[in-house]
Amino acid sequence: MYKTFHKDPTSSIAEAFQRGYEVVYDLDNKMEILHWNNFSRQTITIDPHNIIVPDEMRDLHGYKLNLYLMGYMRKTMTFDKYFLEQIAEKVNATAVPTDVASHGITIIPLLGGFRIDGTETLPGLGTTFWALAVPRAKPKSVVSILIDPFDMYTWITYFILVLTMAIQLVFFGEFLGRRHFVEIVLELIMISIAGPSRTYGGSFENRIITMFCLMGIVLISSYQSLVISFMSFVRYHPEINTLAEIEERCLFVDNNDARLFNFKTFPNGTFPGFDQVCTFEIGRDNVQRTLMLFSNYEHDRRLFFNEDAMRYKVKNFRYANTKFFEQQLLYYVSPRALQLFKFHFQAIFESGIYDHYYNNKSLTVSYYAQDTFVDRVVKVGDLTLLWYAYAGGTLLSVACFVIEQFIHNKFEGLSAEK
Repeated sequence: MYKTFHKDPTSSIAEAFQRGYEVVYDLDNKMEILHWNNFSRQTITIDPHNIIVPDEMRDLHGYKLNLYLMGYMRKTMTFDKYFLEQIAEKVNATAVPTDVASHGITIIPLLGGFRIDGTETLPGLGTTFWALAVPRAKPKSVVSILIDPFDMYTWITYFILVLTMAIQLVFFGEFLGRRHFVEIVLELIMISIAGPSRTYGGSFENRIITMFCLMGIVLISSYQSLVISFMSFVRYHPEINTLAEIEERCLFVDNNDARLFNFKTFPNGTFPGFDQVCTFEIGRDNVQRTLMLFSNYEHDRRLFFNEDAMRYKVKNFRYANTKFFEQQLLYYVSPRALQLFKFHFQAIFESGIYDHYYNNKSLTVSYYAQDTFVDRVVKVGDLTLLWYAYAGGTLLSVACFVIEQFIHNKFEGLSAEK
């Protein structure tokens, strides 16, 4: 029977017997216990009078522990290879990192939320997530300093005050009450900027304009000081971080990832530009290590070298604070080595070696520093808003003049008929 099962060692029955123990009886009722060691490829005999089950995982006799890991991942996350080498040295095995998928793979890190249902997965070291690369915030225009000192609610409150005072002066003003409503509004705005330009009449009109001037002293003084400060400091538009900002401001390639979250996409066949597109990337642990992963991608060298791609990436993109599918990293381990890795993973968790390894490892990453102080001149394009304001004010003045003339001539015509 023993020889029969070993004639074909690849058969399913023989494989099942190789995982267990074979008890052989001869004609004299003597008993032998035989066991096939898959790692040493030898059959051993166990004493039936002193049965001690051998621990085969203590010595793997040079058995290959294959770690499936892509090249860019192996160059960045070096602890996976280091961890495998330490185990291999302890149990007399051979650590073999590879990026070729084959039947003999022993352990695979499951990245980006991918997992295999079953008992072959073990909680691993570190975390994995989907990182979102978003365009960096662009510097604001120079003319934005005219609006930025006050927030939207302050400006709304100010214009409501001006309109309220203008309405009161139309009905109760002795001098300004004889003027057009638009003229009164412009007069109040000019009072805020440069003070009164004429003598006003009437007790109510003088008092209300005096109070408006006192308020203007505080308001305009704070406004001017903020404008001066903003002129020497580079200000940026808000960064994209929260999920609401991603949904509102990000554009994605029309693929399954974008449709999964119902994010905005641009039509196929069009491209709005690299500085407007957000992309998903596989992340590990934190932003620094995720950026290191990108630095080791194999880019198309006909377009640009890795150094150029890294420099462009750091200058124009950053990772949003919002992460997707963040979870503890899982490893797929072949059933044969499951108990071996389960024990050592637990030892790594308790010792804290993983964090100590990376915290004391020098990682060269290009950092991007935003400009702090203004180092550029004001150009004609920066003053576009001022030109728009000048043109709009001119058109408004002409329209008001035409309306006033039309109303004046209309009333004169009615008086002549009477």
